[in-house]
Amino acid sequence: MPAHEQKQCQRCNRTFECKSGSILLCQCQTVMLSPDALSYIGGQFQDCLCAKCLRELRDEYESLPEQKGLSALEN
Repeated sequence: MPAHEQKQCQRCNRTFECKSGSILLCQCQTVMLSPDALSYIGGQFQDCLCAKCLRELRDEYESLPEQKGLSALEN
């Protein structure tokens, strides 16, 4: 059984447990990200982030002016 790893969030420096060996149990799996939001976040950070920061960055991405324009077109 793979050991879980203590990681430090690249964005806020908070320590969290990464369960990449059991990815379905990892804290990051609680945050739903679109492929575009994932790309946006991946363009800024190279390592794991805590779930709180993932949620904040997802919300930041969704509030970008170009995303609001796309949402209006979809409705």
